Parts: sequence; C-alpha cells; structure tokens
Amino acid sequence: MADQKPKLTLVKLNKTDLLKGKHILIVESQNSRRAVALNKSVFSLGRHPQNALVITGTLVSRHHATIAWLNYSTNSEQQDCSYWIIDGKGKRQRSRNGIAINGTKKSLHRLQSGDIITIGSEIKITYNYITHTTETSGFLDYCDNKPVQNQPQDEKNYKETMVLTNEDRERMISQLKAGEKTN
Repeated sequence: MADQKPKLTLVKLNKTDLLKGKHILIVESQNSRRAVALNKSVFSLGRHPQNALVITGTLVSRHHATIAWLNYSTNSEQQDCSYWIIDGKGKRQRSRNGIAINGTKKSLHRLQSGDIITIGSEIKITYNYITHTTETSGFLDYCDNKPVQNQPQDEKNYKETMVLTNEDRERMISQLKAGEKTN
C-alpha cells in the first residue's frame, strides 16, 4: 500500500486547549506594540477593517494573511492540531507582497513558539505559546481584553497596497540616506 499524503484540515478550536495556555501574537510596528490572544479557529490579518487583526502599512494587503487552527495528519493514527499561517486568504489568493517567517518567504507555515512573522518592512509579529501560571495570568488576561484594532484607518489606506520593485527600494534608500546627510 502506498504512503498517504499528509493532510491539513480546519478544525474547531477546543476550549479546553485554551485552559492550558494561550497562543499570543506580539504585533510591532513603527507606531505601536501590542499583544493579541488567538482564541478562534480562523484569524485574519490585513488592512481591511473586517479583519480580526487590522494592521496598517503601505506594504500590507487588505487580506494579507490567515492564521488557522489546523489538524495535520500523516495517517489515521498520527494527528496534531496547531496554528498555521497562510499567505493571503488561501485558495490561491495570496497577498501582494507575501509573508516571511524567520526571514524566509513562505506561503504556508506551522507556527511554533518564537516564530517571527514579517509583513513588508514595517510589521513584525512574534508568535508565542504561553502556559497558564500565577506569573502569566495577568498578562494573558490583558491579551484577552485588549482591542485588536490598530490606530484609526484612513479610507484610502486600507484599499491601496504599495508594491515596490527592487529599483524603487534602492531609490527610497538613497533618498533617505541623502536626507540624513543634509540634517
């Protein structure tokens, strides 16, 4: 009999898993730093106001990435549920500028504690799993109660994605360096 191909299936997040600990995103941009708890099976990220986590930035797409609680199975006996990040909305709808995980551009990745997700050059998201203890309970409660929205959105900001070519990036860097020398 031939080996079965590994399979990913979306499953409902088991609330008993949340009692053991929390899956936390630390979202950092030029203007802010915040902690957000993942407490749903599907969590969308991007500029559009309907995303679960709204992130502003010129290189961020309206629907930039999806984090989903997926069951990974290689056969009927070996199964494992964990959060995975998917570039864009999935179903062949990728973001314009992609995502990098720990410095490597990827379209699908199983998240592990300590992973760093980079969106454009402006947004850094660190994924962590934190177990419930007396020391961490205050922080975990804070993550659950924080609003997920970023700063108020500019209407045109969430509708337009800037795409930079290598030449554009080099020109911007040169202009920034020239500006630093004159100041």
